[in-house]
Amino acid sequence: MLQTARLLVFLMLAFAWRLQPGTALAETGPGEATYAELKSNILERRLVLAKQWKGNTMGAAAMDELSEELTASIRELAGHWIGSSWGRGLPQSGKPGEGKINCGTFVGTLLRDVGFQVDVKKLQRLPSQGIIRSFVHGARITKLVGVPMPVFLAAVKDMGPGLFIIGLDQHVGLLLQTNTELRYFHSSIETGKVAHENAADAWTITSSRYRVVGKLLSKKNLRDWLRGNRIVVRKAK
Repeated sequence: MLQTARLLVFLMLAFAWRLQPGTALAETGPGEATYAELKSNILERRLVLAKQWKGNTMGAAAMDELSEELTASIRELAGHWIGSSWGRGLPQSGKPGEGKINCGTFVGTLLRDVGFQVDVKKLQRLPSQGIIRSFVHGARITKLVGVPMPVFLAAVKDMGPGLFIIGLDQHVGLLLQTNTELRYFHSSIETGKVAHENAADAWTITSSRYRVVGKLLSKKNLRDWLRGNRIVVRKAK
């Protein structure tokens, strides 16, 4: 009975945050599910879907729906971190509002807490391109060095709506692209806080010469998530 209730809560949250043009990206407010509850709901949802699709082929429509659901879940988790303190060194926080968290740990923690089996401590030691390559491969990675911002933004737009890891000169974060906007979630050295902002105006993006983006939630990502496959942490080339 308790599991059923938790699942219903998760489904309502996923529906409420399903990406539509103009979806508001406000911080999580009082009265919503706690971070621990969200993680628990996501895990239960993964177990349900893993059983549902075990031995079956997931069609394109089902994969698109799951991709949207996971994107909404990551956005919901990220909302709890807004305002948490940025900081280098150990220990790194695993709970919003407590301690400090650097940019790589922030990205890795969100991906782990949404259900990917990844070693966050090992992942956060890598340069941004290594973090991207651990999850994204081939044509889903776009590398742009020394190009004007309009060229960069146009290239990301051409990759379509969805969730991206973005690597910069000395920074890494997440991009969330809808049909109407491109938002940037990161643990910011500039503000000393976890923040989300318009990507086109973000100083760490506009000031960086090196920009590489990898589009998450490919067919392989979704399969790894469903099956609980261990993500191999790869070095940058």
